[in-house]
Amino acid sequence: MTGVVRESVRWVRATRPAGMACAALAVTAGAALLIARVRGDAGFPTDPAAVILLALAAGAAATVAARLQPAAGRFALGLTFALAAYLASAAWAVWASGAASPTAGPAAAIWNTAWIPVLLLGQLLASASIRRDPRPPRADLAVVALLALTAAANLVLSHPEEPFTGLPPIAPESWRTAIAPAGAIATVLGMVAILILPARLWWAALGSRGTARARIGLAASGATAAPLVVVFCLTLAIARDPGEVDPSLGSVAFLVALAAGAGFSLACTAFADGAPFAGDAVTARRIAVMCRVLALAAAALVAVATGTVIASPALAWGTTPAVVLVCTVTLAATGAAWVLSGRLASALALDPTPTPRPVGLPALSPRENEVLALLAQGGSNAGIAAQLVISERTVDAHLRAVFAKLGLERESGSNQRVRAARLWWEAAREQDR
Repeated sequence: MTGVVRESVRWVRATRPAGMACAALAVTAGAALLIARVRGDAGFPTDPAAVILLALAAGAAATVAARLQPAAGRFALGLTFALAAYLASAAWAVWASGAASPTAGPAAAIWNTAWIPVLLLGQLLASASIRRDPRPPRADLAVVALLALTAAANLVLSHPEEPFTGLPPIAPESWRTAIAPAGAIATVLGMVAILILPARLWWAALGSRGTARARIGLAASGATAAPLVVVFCLTLAIARDPGEVDPSLGSVAFLVALAAGAGFSLACTAFADGAPFAGDAVTARRIAVMCRVLALAAAALVAVATGTVIASPALAWGTTPAVVLVCTVTLAATGAAWVLSGRLASALALDPTPTPRPVGLPALSPRENEVLALLAQGGSNAGIAAQLVISERTVDAHLRAVFAKLGLERESGSNQRVRAARLWWEAAREQDR
């Protein structure tokens, strides 16, 4: 325990200067963008709401980084830098395009790619919040590789149409792709990549129970923010065509969604990593809030997409029918989101189990004791594997060894997992005496 405390203290001391430096970079870049706005730049990257929200997200990430366990804190620090770098690349691109600099094209291409690391680090941050092993799991490494490939392809292949005045909006007609098939493949790989961690974590959460289900469910919610941001981006494409919404307005909305997604991942991580989970009402409320936010965000995407399509001048709908249909879809999507998110929150908070104490059974190895502790916490094989960064097959092998060493043979009407957890709690009570 003393070693863990010392490591945490060293982490806080090392993190604060780096976090402050990244936050300072974000504030400086944000200030440069706001100054450009005051001087007459009307482009969407200098929109005050988007700039302020991105800078606030960077500051929040720097603050949270020093309070998390080192495994998650490193990714929070990385998220701080990614947000600061995104603002800095926007400031560079705005200056270069306004000054007709030869670097305007490369600057715009870098800015057009810098949002991908923000989504990646938000997912890695959520995944790290439940891990007890500093080693990254293979799923995380696969996501990093696929999104790195997507970012490299986007950086090399996508360039703004020339000539352009000001930074081009996030709209297909404003950008050209050198090799269209390669760009399409990279995009598909990126979309698949951001679904890997949410699917893996939700599978582990719904198969677990008690505190394990709560913690892994919060981590899964944080990892789901990235796919929602991408879906929002696709919704903006619908708003552009056939919705005929101003692309600059849609681009501002994307920046706001990017900042909100980062903030949501940070909140989920802070709850999953730093809060004591004991299956109480506070934990249930936290889970409910996160599930509601996710579901209502998805409902908002449905409503916005429907509204922009219906309001398209190309469809020539009358005002009254359009308003009635949009209101109907909005109410239906909101109601469904509220009901389904309530059921999901109830499932995640079901069967509350207190957090196990650090007990070691003499007959078991250190790793077997770790596996048994997580089993007593309510973890499924997938949940235990996600926290210890091992495969489910390895978890199963450890559990078979635990059952054998504890003399828990298969008996009709008796569950070996329940009996093993009971032995763990009996050892915990003996230790408290």
